Order: sequence, then C-alpha cells, then structure tokens
Amino acid sequence: MQRILVVEDEFLVAIHIGSILEDDGLQVVGPVGSLLEAIKLASDENLDGALLDINIVGGRVDDVADILARRHVPFMFLTAYGRDHLPKNFSDATLVAKPFSARNLLEHVHNITAA
Repeated sequence: MQRILVVEDEFLVAIHIGSILEDDGLQVVGPVGSLLEAIKLASDENLDGALLDINIVGGRVDDVADILARRHVPFMFLTAYGRDHLPKNFSDATLVAKPFSARNLLEHVHNITAA
C-alpha cells in the first residue's frame, strides 16, 4: 500500500483529501497542519509520495519540499495559489489547483508515484 504524506492546514480540506486517497486504497500519512510536524514526517517516514499545500498556517512548505526532493520522494503542490507562488526550486513541479475533483487529484497522485 502506497504511503502518501498530506500537508494541509484546512481541516475540512485535509479530511476530504484523506478520504479520496483512502477510498483509492492509499495510506494517508497525516494529514498534518503544522510545518514542524510536516518536516519531521518528511524526514523520518517511509513515503511513496506527498501532497503539499504551499502555505501552512502562514508559513511556506519550501523546507518540506527540499527534504522530500533530497529523499527522492515524489510530491506535488495542491493549492489555491498559482504557479508563480511555488518555491523557486520547484517551479516546474506538478500543481493541482483548488478546488479540485477527486478524479483529477487521483490522476496526478498516480502520475507522480508511478514515475
């Protein structure tokens, strides 16, 4: 079972994402709504992929993305912000815009984890 880290600080959105992933047979790590917890999980957990909101409680997920990249864990951004708000090192990363459909989200999750 693939393990997907979900970093999202909006409770209802996080629960919705988790439900979509679990219904598709994926194991959700989190969801987490704090940068410190996201950094710890990104550093320590065995992960097959990650979904990152860009801003978590007013802070940016750049450090989380850096950790995942160093560990060769595929990730994508799931945000209401546009591509111009992505961390500079990851401006070409997969971006799924909020609001999103379950189908669109799962398609992108499967794309990043298959690579």
